[in-house]
Amino acid sequence: MWLSFYNPKGVGDVLMLVAGDLPRERTAAETQANITRIYDNQTNDTVGYNVDHISDYFTIHDEGHVVLSDEQLEQLNQRLYEFGFDPIEIDRTPRLVAAHVLSVTPHPDSDHLSITQTEVGLEEPLQIVCGAANVHEDMTSIAALSDAVMPNGQIIRPGELRGVESFGMLCSAYELGLDPEHQLKGILDLDEAYAPGTPLEDIIDQIK
Repeated sequence: MWLSFYNPKGVGDVLMLVAGDLPRERTAAETQANITRIYDNQTNDTVGYNVDHISDYFTIHDEGHVVLSDEQLEQLNQRLYEFGFDPIEIDRTPRLVAAHVLSVTPHPDSDHLSITQTEVGLEEPLQIVCGAANVHEDMTSIAALSDAVMPNGQIIRPGELRGVESFGMLCSAYELGLDPEHQLKGILDLDEAYAPGTPLEDIIDQIK
C-alpha cells in the first residue's frame, strides 16, 4: 500500500510516497528531473518516490499524512510515466476501525503482554498483541491495521512482540489523538458494540 506525506515546513515542497521499508544497506536511489525513486538494490523493487516542487502540479492543503484525490493521483502517475517510472495505486481501505476482541490469552514470554484474537471486519480475525492492562474478552475498541498512519506519524506494520506475531494495534484514546493530556489509561473500551470494521471517522463523534 502506498502512503503519501507532505511536510512543507520541515522538508519543503516535496511529496513523499512510501510503499515499504528497507535496511539502509539495501537502499538505493535514482533521480529523473524532480523525481527521486527509492528502491531495493537487490531486487530493484520500488519502495518510495520523492516528488520535488509538487505544487507545480497540484496544491496539497493538508500536512503530514495526506490522501490524494483521484485527479491528483492521475496527474502524479502521468508525471511518473513520463520519466519511465511505474505508476502507483492507492488503497483507500479504512485502517483505523472498530474492533471486537474475541479472546485474550497471556503472552508466554511476558508478564504484561496479552495475545488477542480480534475481529476487524476482515474474513478472519487478526492476532494482535496488546500491552494494555484493561484488554478483555468481548470488548469493543479501535484497531489500527497494517499501514495505518497514527496522528504522531507512526506507521503500523506487522511484526513480532517477544516472538509472537502481531498484525495491528489496539489503540488508546491518546494514540488516536483524542486524549492529548494522556488522562485515560489503557485502550479504548467503547460502550457501544460497533460492527467490526466500522471506520473510526464514522463513530468518532460518539467516542469523544
